[in-house]
Amino acid sequence: MLESIKYANAGHTVVSATENGSQLSIPVAVGNRHYDEIVSQGLAIADYVPPALTWADVRSERDGLLAATDWWAVSDRAMSADETNYRQALRDVPQNFASPADVVWPTKPGA
Repeated sequence: MLESIKYANAGHTVVSATENGSQLSIPVAVGNRHYDEIVSQGLAIADYVPPALTWADVRSERDGLLAATDWWAVSDRAMSADETNYRQALRDVPQNFASPADVVWPTKPGA
């Protein structure tokens, strides 16, 4: 018997479930034995819940945003005050928020 049935991704193309203690990844496709069992028995499929953001996720995003603007700081180009402030705000992101879910990203100049 299938238990703990839930969508495994935001696109609802895979269902996650357990059967006799084993974790299953079930493609949402007619003809798939497990998926057909879910449908034929009218079992409810819980919606996908994305994993909570971590500080590592925030740092990775911040590092990518900084890398995308590294060219602003090349030696033969002067950064504007807005560009300098934006990059500093990105560097300040981890210490200015209580939790990863609270992070508000600064607006990129000219965006």
